[in-house]
Amino acid sequence: MNNHTRSLKDIFDFNSTMMRVGLADLTNEHAIHRVRDGQGSSISFLVGHMLSSRVGAMKLLGQATENPYSELFGGNVGALDGSTYPDITHLYEDWVEVSQSFSDALAALSEADVLRPNKGFPIPDQTVRGALMFWAWHESYHLGQVGLIRTELGYPSLQERLYAEMQPS
Repeated sequence: MNNHTRSLKDIFDFNSTMMRVGLADLTNEHAIHRVRDGQGSSISFLVGHMLSSRVGAMKLLGQATENPYSELFGGNVGALDGSTYPDITHLYEDWVEVSQSFSDALAALSEADVLRPNKGFPIPDQTVRGALMFWAWHESYHLGQVGLIRTELGYPSLQERLYAEMQPS
């Protein structure tokens, strides 16, 4: 792995850990609950949106693949009531699969690949590395929203869940 992607891969891998921690104890009923009196996002929408983004990032990494999440969860799609969303367990299983492929593709990038010009993201670094930095920020932002919604629903915070998991048995 090259030095340009090592830290980014660590961030994406940590985000995958936080996704697991954040969804492990969540019911589907709570996963489709929308905040702001039913006008805001739900955890299911956020997970699907992050899945759609990771598949989009895979294309940037040379892994041409169809994005089955773009219709329900793509960048220009707003949250719905959740009745048409896959169950949160299914979304998480998809997350695991996509994340492994994404992590492998990220690890395989050469220095030339990561420094290739790539315009279109609101970040000064207009390379593939810059796009990946933006996606890492984007994903972390939405994981924060997942954590906020969890606590609104009465679940332990992501931090509590992570640290509890790290305690020796």
